[in-house]
Amino acid sequence: MNTAEKIYKTVQGLPEPMLHEVLDFVEFLQKKNRRRTSPSKSQSETDEYFANPLVIEAIERGMEDVNAGRVTKIADPKNVWESIQ
Repeated sequence: MNTAEKIYKTVQGLPEPMLHEVLDFVEFLQKKNRRRTSPSKSQSETDEYFANPLVIEAIERGMEDVNAGRVTKIADPKNVWESIQ
């Protein structure tokens, strides 16, 4: 008897509310497995974005600006233009 058959035999005697719990858990496992086996679209788009050398150069320039103190302080992020110091 394989695992699927053992599961089937075991759940046959469970009451309906418990069967719903079993089904919820099985669906959770399926989703978890899908996430593991296939990269998400946003992840691959992010990887592609950061593979661009111009993006990396822009980030490095920004880090140099921050380290050199070439920054603009924003007191209130909700009112960016009014709060630039």
